[in-house]
Amino acid sequence: MRRIHVAVAGAAVLAVGAASAGAAADLKDFAGVWTIRSSTVAPWKDPKSLVGAKETGGLIGRTVTFAADAVRGPPPIGCTKPAYKVETVGPDMIFEGQLAEPREYAKNPDPVASATKLAFSDPRHIVTLDAGCTEIQFHVVAPGTLVFGLDNRVYLMTRK
Repeated sequence: MRRIHVAVAGAAVLAVGAASAGAAADLKDFAGVWTIRSSTVAPWKDPKSLVGAKETGGLIGRTVTFAADAVRGPPPIGCTKPAYKVETVGPDMIFEGQLAEPREYAKNPDPVASATKLAFSDPRHIVTLDAGCTEIQFHVVAPGTLVFGLDNRVYLMTRK
């Protein structure tokens, strides 16, 4: 009888954990207006390349809105007819896999270490929004904070 109670308690803990993970990866967590607050040089940027050395897109201070019919924002972020997909991925899957790509200056990259340096609250499990109408994906760093990669920079957004 005691084994049954332990098994039921274990199953309940697993169910709550699964429900929490599912709740963390929900479209409503992205809906609404976000402000692009800052950008930094991306960890994958080749030091020899000038692309990404400075923020040249004029994106800082601009807003991005995730709505049912569109992603409203400056180019190349904005798009129409989104087909939103939210999933939890590893650090090797964000920024088009750039954290895991070997380079001559980082022959054995460590995507978990790179995600940790970027301040992801859980660098092994990153909630990601793919709007399906733009090439940019948005990654949850912490509740109320998203990042995206563009032109060798990582941009940080917060909910408005």
